[in-house]
Amino acid sequence: MNATTSTTVTTQVAEVAIVGAGPAGLAAATRLAQAGITPVVFDLNASPGGQIYRQVEAPQAGARITGADYRRGRRLVEAFRQAEIDYRPDSRVWWVQRSDTGFSLGVLRDGVSRTWQVRYLMLCHGAMERPFPFPGWQLPGVMNAGAAQILLKQGGLVPDGPPVLAGSGPLLYLLGWQYLQAGHPPACILDLTPRRQWWLPLRHPRRTWHARGYLAKGLRMMSMLKRAGIAIERDVDALEAVGKTSLEAVRYRQRGHWRERPATLLLSHAGIMPETQLTRALELPHRWNAAQRSFAPLRGETLAASDGLWIVGDAAAIGGAANAVREGTLAALALLAARRSHAAEGERESLRRARARDLQARRLLDEMFRPPLDIAALPGETLICRCENLSRDALERAIVQGARGPNQLKAFTRCGMGPCQGRQCGVNASLLLAHCLGRSPDQVGYWQVRPPLQTITLGELATPNTT
Repeated sequence: MNATTSTTVTTQVAEVAIVGAGPAGLAAATRLAQAGITPVVFDLNASPGGQIYRQVEAPQAGARITGADYRRGRRLVEAFRQAEIDYRPDSRVWWVQRSDTGFSLGVLRDGVSRTWQVRYLMLCHGAMERPFPFPGWQLPGVMNAGAAQILLKQGGLVPDGPPVLAGSGPLLYLLGWQYLQAGHPPACILDLTPRRQWWLPLRHPRRTWHARGYLAKGLRMMSMLKRAGIAIERDVDALEAVGKTSLEAVRYRQRGHWRERPATLLLSHAGIMPETQLTRALELPHRWNAAQRSFAPLRGETLAASDGLWIVGDAAAIGGAANAVREGTLAALALLAARRSHAAEGERESLRRARARDLQARRLLDEMFRPPLDIAALPGETLICRCENLSRDALERAIVQGARGPNQLKAFTRCGMGPCQGRQCGVNASLLLAHCLGRSPDQVGYWQVRPPLQTITLGELATPNTT
C-alpha cells in the first residue's frame, strides 16, 4: 500500500480493497495474500468474523453455546491473522463511487474520514435481518432475534426472564437452543412457518439430500428444545405485541383462534436479506429475488458485478457461511485471473461444484422458510417506518394521493429518512407500493441511496485527513 500526500489531504491508495471481514471477506483476503497480494480489509466490527463468527477470537459464550461452527470460524480467522493483510477494524465505509482508475471510498476510522482510491473492490459486507412488522413491534421489550444473538456472542448476555421467540427461520431454533445451553431457556417458540412448507423435503429428495446436514442439525435442536419442555406452537399466522408503554403480552392467532401469553421480552425473526446500501450507492442493477423475498444486486458467473468489482457471499444472495467461504475464494481467484497473475482452474472447478451442491440445499431452505410477510394483510395502524412513526394506513393514503414510487413516497411522508436510512422500511415500503399499484417489486423499485451510508458527524467529516 502506498500513499500520496498534499498539504492538507491524504488519499490512501491500495490495489485491492475488501469491505467486510465475515466468512467471505476472510476467505477472499487470505487467498489473495497467499498469491502475494496485500489487500486492505475494512471491517465495521472491532475484530474479524462477521456476524456468524462474532467475537470468535475471544468468545464470551462457552463452547456448548456457540457449537462446532465456531471452531470452523476460528480456523478462518487464524489463517487470516497469519496472512499479510492490511486489516482495519472499526472502519465505516460511508461513501463509495466509481473513478477513472477504479473506485473511491470514504472510510471513517478513529474519528477521521479518509479517502481511499482502489483498483479492485470486493463487497463482502454481508446481510441484515429482515424487517418484520406487526402490531406493537415498536414497543420496548420487542427486538430482533439477531440482535439478541449479538448480545449473547459479544457480551455473553442472556435475558433476565424467559423470552418468547416468534417468526420463521433456522435462527429462531438456533437462538432458542443457545439459550437452553446457557441455562436460560425461552418461554416458547411461536413458529409462523406454514405447515405445508415443513413437508417440502419429501417433495424434493435431491435438494433434501444436499441439505441433509442443515436439516439434521435443525431437527436435533428442535428435539432438545421439546425434551426440555419448551412449547413449540405451530400453525401461527398472525402476531401482536401488547402493552401501553412496554411489552406486557404477546397475542397470536393459531388455527383461527387468538391466544395471549404474558411476556416482557419478544424476540422476532423472519430471515435475513442482502444489505444493499453499498451496491445501490454504486448504482448497480438490482432484481427482486422472489425466493428470498428481497432485492439483490446482479452479478455474473465469476461473481463480478462490473469490471474490477465483485459482490460476494450474503451481500449478493443468502447462502450461508460455507457458501460465503467458497465465494470469497472464487472471487479472489477471479481477481487474480483478471490481473493475469494466477491460474488455478482445478481449484476453481472444485469450488464451483461444491457451491452448486450447497445452493441446491439453499433453495430448499428458502422454500421451507419463506418469510411470513403479507404487508397488505397487516392492520392499518401497524407501523412500517418506525423512525418516522408511519403506519401502513399513512403510507397508503400517500399512495392514493399520488405517490407512484419509493422516492415520491419518501418525499410525501419522510418514510426512509430516519436514523436507519431506510434499511428497516425500504423493502416493506416497496412491497406495499407494489400491492397498491398492482405492479411487481421490480417495477416499483427501491429508493435512491445517497451518502452518508453510515452515521458520520460534521466534526468527523471536517477533521483534516492528513495521515
